[in-house]
Amino acid sequence: MLRAVASKRCHWIRSQKCLDGSHVVLRAFASAIPPGSMVNLPALRAKQPKELLRTDVFQAIPVEDLTAESLASLAHPRVITDPSRILRVYLRHIENGDKADIDVLVRTVTQLGFLFDPNSFFSSSDRQRLTQHRDFKTLMHDLTEARESIPSAAAPVLLYSMACLEYRCAPLLPTLLDIIERHQAQWSTSVLSLALHSTASLGILGSDEVRFELMDRSISRDYKDICRSLVMELGHRCQSGSIDGACLQDWARASFATVMAGLYDTKTHPGASLPVLPQLVANACRHVPEQTELDESGWAQFFLYQTLYCTDVEQPEAEQEIKRAVPMWIQERLHHRWLDRIVLHAQPQGADDLQRDIDSSLRRTNTQSLINCSAGRDWDEQHCWFTGFLLEPKLALECDSMMPLSAGTPRTSGWLALKSRLLQKMGFTVITIHRNLWDSLSEDQKDEQIMRIRVTAGYKHDRAREKRERKMRQKAHTYKGIESKRKDWHPDPPPASE
Repeated sequence: MLRAVASKRCHWIRSQKCLDGSHVVLRAFASAIPPGSMVNLPALRAKQPKELLRTDVFQAIPVEDLTAESLASLAHPRVITDPSRILRVYLRHIENGDKADIDVLVRTVTQLGFLFDPNSFFSSSDRQRLTQHRDFKTLMHDLTEARESIPSAAAPVLLYSMACLEYRCAPLLPTLLDIIERHQAQWSTSVLSLALHSTASLGILGSDEVRFELMDRSISRDYKDICRSLVMELGHRCQSGSIDGACLQDWARASFATVMAGLYDTKTHPGASLPVLPQLVANACRHVPEQTELDESGWAQFFLYQTLYCTDVEQPEAEQEIKRAVPMWIQERLHHRWLDRIVLHAQPQGADDLQRDIDSSLRRTNTQSLINCSAGRDWDEQHCWFTGFLLEPKLALECDSMMPLSAGTPRTSGWLALKSRLLQKMGFTVITIHRNLWDSLSEDQKDEQIMRIRVTAGYKHDRAREKRERKMRQKAHTYKGIESKRKDWHPDPPPASE
């Protein structure tokens, strides 16, 4: 026991020994502190910020299930069309709970993907800035950690959302692709065609290996044959007649996805008489009885005409069967409407950030180029494809913003892979610049890469064009106070003719 003296009165203070050997001194009486200097609740509140006063430290524990509230917030009309509000609902959900619910994660990613679908008015740079935002990356990280809880029915729509966002989440994709492949016989034809188009759009195709880096830094199995497996499944359904109500959009989308993957001559089995692609095209054309239905078919027109054009350029073994599957009146109508009614509505809105950065580097190095310029064969009546940058002679620079499969393993999207194949068939030299590598360079290094491309690809500079495009001074240079005066004399008007 210790003895203390305060205000001429004696009070006993007890010292208690703790488990760690230290001593805690406990006052026996509160009257040891003078009444004027006692710390009370009003004095504490007077010194606290207003933000802390609004917080109730004795608030009850929140409700355990916040999923219903978050899903209701995501369905609100003001939230469903605003990417920032959608992310805000997700952040509110994870702040109130220890772990995000899988339903909220799937719904959030799906709504973001649908906002940036091909019919969206958002620009390409808007999409890229969303996918680079910290909150979006947190969302995809939480979804990847909960990948084992993803329902099988959510795999196709998540795959479609990533294709719309042009965001290739490498640790998550193997789980989704495994679900798609495992249940491909149970999916409806509409879901199967959507999964095929989404997989091809993400660049999971070709003859090279497609392996993803997982969360534990290991490498997944090879997924390069998944598009072929989905095409063969669609071919089995065409032959058996079990198409379960698929519409024009489904068959047209599946046809273009098959072209994107380069599977023109794929058959259901080696002894089959007809490849799958002509059957897909024929099923699409059966849903177009008249010209009115064709003109109002939206994206189906684009898919069918591109299927015909790509077949004509790449000339696969099944070229004749594919062209004969489209009636001549449909081919003529698509050809007449292509420029002003189809291709203009199919172009993305605005330029992306990578394209603008490369354009700045081209300007700094005085490299002449045409941005988003159409390209085709010399004898084409109309062009169907647009290059990122067109340089002379016949040099195409393409911009790939897709995330790599793993560190140092870039891979273009399916759209760019198809475009590169076509341009090379037309005699162009195609050079693809990958964003994950380009962004790691300084400004001087970017300019150096452009100069290396010029030397390697044989770039030709047009001096006459440079002289025409050089900015000339419109007003004479002079100093203040000696500017030329406005002339007071004007010539007389000519006499009127008799």
